Amino acid sequence: MKKILFLLLAVALFVNCDPKDTPEPKGQLDPNAMITIRPAKGVKLRSTITGLTALEVVQQATSMKLQMRYFDDLDNGQYKIAGRGFNEETMKDFNIPALKMLGIDVINANGEYIRDLTTAKSVFITDINGDTLAYVPDEVIKAARPLIEAAYADENYTEVYRLFDEAFTFLPLTE
Repeated sequence: MKKILFLLLAVALFVNCDPKDTPEPKGQLDPNAMITIRPAKGVKLRSTITGLTALEVVQQATSMKLQMRYFDDLDNGQYKIAGRGFNEETMKDFNIPALKMLGIDVINANGEYIRDLTTAKSVFITDINGDTLAYVPDEVIKAARPLIEAAYADENYTEVYRLFDEAFTFLPLTE
């Protein structure tokens, strides 16, 4: 009888554990999230193709070229040129105007942080001919990196997406 009473007491204590011991998520992982790359605030956008507006840049953009740093034993952290495309249906917002990337380009479906964009340099938005329409300044990326990495380390995925949305802006090239 004592064993049954002890067992019931142990079960009652286990069931009555305070759920506050489990940390609540600060931000949700969203595999369907989209992040935007929009024109910088307060800048009248001009590109190397004379007279383009921010909307025209978004309309004509087909890809983003960037130098990404890879950290494996074969290339010892060398930068490699890579490209990402923008399709008309889901990766262009003509109302903002802005270009969109998948949230899984930043945090994959397993919750792993993808450092490609935050360690990239020389990020250019190009048209179908490879002509440069705009660029994301290296300083913008460097300033955003510690904030994004801190939010990720804090497991605040919503903040990571927000920081990307606000930080990654494009600017015109000067002739």
